Amino acid sequence: MRYLISAVLILCLAAACGRGKQSSSKKAASRAVKTAQPNIPPEGEIYLNQIGFETSGPKIAIMQSPSQTPLIWSLFNKNGQSILEGKTEPLSVSPQARQALHKIDFSSFVTDGEDYSLRVKNNTSPPFKIGDDLYKQMKYDALAYFYHNRAKDPIKAEYVGAAHARPAGHPVEMATCFSGPDEWGAIWSGCDYSLDVSGGWYDAGDFGKYVVNSGISVWTLLSTYEHFKTAFTDGSAKIPEAGNGVNDLLDEARKNIEFMLAMQVPDGAFLDVASPGLQADGVPLSVQKINAGGLVHHKVHAKDWPGEAVMPHKAKGERFLYPPSTGATLNVVAIGAYCARIWRRLDDKFASRCLNAAQKAWRAAETHPKIYAYGNFNGGGPYGDINYDDEFFWAAQELWLTTGAADYKTAAVKYKAKTPELTEASQASFNDIAILAHLSAQNRTHIIRAAELILADTPKEPLNIPYYKKSYKWGSNSELANRAIILGHAYKLTKVQKYRDGVVHLMDYLLGRNPLGQSYISGYGTQKFYNPHHRHWAPSVRNGAPHVPPGVLSGGPNNDYMADPIAKHQIGKCAAQTCWTDHYKAWTQNEITINWNAPLVWMSSFLDASAE
Repeated sequence: MRYLISAVLILCLAAACGRGKQSSSKKAASRAVKTAQPNIPPEGEIYLNQIGFETSGPKIAIMQSPSQTPLIWSLFNKNGQSILEGKTEPLSVSPQARQALHKIDFSSFVTDGEDYSLRVKNNTSPPFKIGDDLYKQMKYDALAYFYHNRAKDPIKAEYVGAAHARPAGHPVEMATCFSGPDEWGAIWSGCDYSLDVSGGWYDAGDFGKYVVNSGISVWTLLSTYEHFKTAFTDGSAKIPEAGNGVNDLLDEARKNIEFMLAMQVPDGAFLDVASPGLQADGVPLSVQKINAGGLVHHKVHAKDWPGEAVMPHKAKGERFLYPPSTGATLNVVAIGAYCARIWRRLDDKFASRCLNAAQKAWRAAETHPKIYAYGNFNGGGPYGDINYDDEFFWAAQELWLTTGAADYKTAAVKYKAKTPELTEASQASFNDIAILAHLSAQNRTHIIRAAELILADTPKEPLNIPYYKKSYKWGSNSELANRAIILGHAYKLTKVQKYRDGVVHLMDYLLGRNPLGQSYISGYGTQKFYNPHHRHWAPSVRNGAPHVPPGVLSGGPNNDYMADPIAKHQIGKCAAQTCWTDHYKAWTQNEITINWNAPLVWMSSFLDASAE
């Protein structure tokens, strides 16, 4: 996932689409690129959470109909008997859906059961369940995403099944710094060392490993552990570390924390970096050599994008460390401090290692506060940012919470003052993470304000979800999931039901209450997605390639940056909420990533733990 787009990223698919003779299945897929369009449901379609509703929670469905008067709806049980009736509520025409919608509210019905359905005239909804165990398995499936995408470790059949088992990808990764010309014409001199950066998680649809995107992903998993300690008790998840006496979620998070720590520049190393301050995209960067000790390399990946439908253990090409950035460095500060806080009672040695790395990185970031990352390298995305005030706030806050040191508190107050006050609904993303500092500190005032702004979106959106956008960006589904984390925190602080209901509505959207009637979580619902943009979960590209396992969150509708071969044919032809296609080449709509699945872990854990 790459929110900040640069010219080099547009080359991604061209480099990733493979070379040489195509098989007949690939030719068919290539033809499909030109014709694939969103599958818009017909008039009368009923959109709802396709796995079901909690017993005493809200039960909202949406129907597509141009009728301006209420329609009769009926609830049927598994025996085909009508057991409840009501009238729909006509809603305004949704500009985000370009559909006239009606609301069906049957929240008053509180009888558990299987295979219920709604019917309006001759239109019947998908079957659904009513009960309080809807998300028990989902949280484990969502966490399994990270085991599936580990580097270094073989993925074993005993944990994922034979279809998804594979040899280790990049089992030993001793990487040195990139040297030579980049895509924009700057010359990099490399370095005289190599780092063992084996392990960690592959980030998204390719095999790059990125410190910045790791930060928000690891933070979300550690937050899940802190708030739902019984959700992933030792032995509950299907990973090799189960049974070692440590919470399974922490075992998984540690895999990537160790990678992040390994990316720190050795003391006294002089490296080329982009000269401090914002430089123009596409123009050869001004580069200077600095004492970079304590800074953190931004990413590691190959010189070129991998071909399509490539298994990790068959990915070719030498991989390199790319120049450090202040953003990557501050991510290691924040996660190192958080790690130290959690592991100091579990593994003092590891906790000390985390804290030492964090404090060293903090000093380096203060010395070099404006080293930015750009899209000037092929083979991987930039994960760029042009404002580090929120990262400094987050990093200082985590250090203060861990150490209690006055200097860190002073820094946190200083950078908090530089982050904008909330004026509209928002959520965390890899380059906008001030809210994480408030969530870690349990800043009640700020959390409640953020939650209220999110809920204020609900009456604006005909789908009755606390998410209102005139256009949908790359990874829109992750924005919903990250809003759920804020609402979940507000509920835990206050026990006010509306905040939890907001999380329910967001999950309803992800599981089918949307104008495509699409479940965006693999393996769940009657209309599941199957073809993510992912190198080895790609059976539509390569015969025998594994299918996407359950519990993976698709990026979702995107009409903001439609650059992939599928999306570019949809420009001007789809509404914001319908610009999505289940196609492996739709990388701006159907990519999957660590920072999108992490909030799904939090969200499903919250709903399961707080179900009545």
